[in-house]
Amino acid sequence: MHQHTHTALFTTLSAVVGGVAKVVTEKPMMDSVSIHGLITVIIYASASAAAGYIVKKVLDIFSNNIYNYFKGGNKKK
Repeated sequence: MHQHTHTALFTTLSAVVGGVAKVVTEKPMMDSVSIHGLITVIIYASASAAAGYIVKKVLDIFSNNIYNYFKGGNKKK
């Protein structure tokens, strides 16, 4: 795996572990969770993940274009 893949996996895993640990240790918090609130969080999390993925892909394309430009990949024949 590439370095960025390891970083993404580590970040995701640590966020999941941290979230689960917080829920398990905060018993009163579980009493205040509603279905409406849960659905709202899921929608916002999905939208945030989609936006982050799109921004990452755009920045990857931009970065590759800059790299190719300075590498000499845009020379006219």
